[in-house]
Amino acid sequence: MSLRKLLPIALLLAAVSIRCTGNPAEPAPVGQVAVTVTTTTTSTIPIPPVNPGTIQIIPTGVELASATLVSFQSAVAPSGGVPPYTFAWTFGDGEAGAGPTPGHVYASTGDFLVRLTVTDSKGDSGQTSAPIVVRSVTGTWTATFSGGTPPLQPENIALVQNQTAVTATINDTANLVGFGSGSGSVANPRALSISVTFPAGTPSPTGPPTPFAATYIGTIDSTLTTWTGTVTGFTGCPCTFTATRPNAGNLTTR
Repeated sequence: MSLRKLLPIALLLAAVSIRCTGNPAEPAPVGQVAVTVTTTTTSTIPIPPVNPGTIQIIPTGVELASATLVSFQSAVAPSGGVPPYTFAWTFGDGEAGAGPTPGHVYASTGDFLVRLTVTDSKGDSGQTSAPIVVRSVTGTWTATFSGGTPPLQPENIALVQNQTAVTATINDTANLVGFGSGSGSVANPRALSISVTFPAGTPSPTGPPTPFAATYIGTIDSTLTTWTGTVTGFTGCPCTFTATRPNAGNLTTR
């Protein structure tokens, strides 16, 4: 058989061979389905309860009734819940306040409990509290001096506080000036000043005693037990003084 007659037969066999081996590009056989699956995971994070934090009282220590403006704020800031927060305060003496940093003046002495309620935007709240001690300068103070001519001897100063006003009496036999009385005031945060008049006055080698007034200006420490400052009016002064009294935290005068 000639080559011309064999060529069509070869081409036919090649086509049959290609059809039998299949074509990768052809669709999947009938009855099979390609499926794509997408998975979504949802997690829930719980909201912690409102933590009101802790209260800081300024100034620290024993407060001075009617004269010390006490400020309150958060020593540890509130947390939890859903901010923003609102702040409601009760000061323990029947008065209340609002806001993150309120101020309050106690009209009388006593031991009080300050309460803070912190509320979040959902209405959930938490509460914390702190004690506060409020006293006055009422009592007997024993004063010692540095200076004076002759050097001043210790004396007792009796004080009675009424709101921000103070009355003072001194029976000073040690310095030979006798009985004196006067008045003064207390101011924020713990300033105390008095002026006392001694009618009998200081002794004079050439004549009758000379009446005079002595003025004491100073500040009280955080326990209300030590009063330090300067006194004028005595011979050889201004002089420094330090006056002390029993622990104010144990005083019950109201």
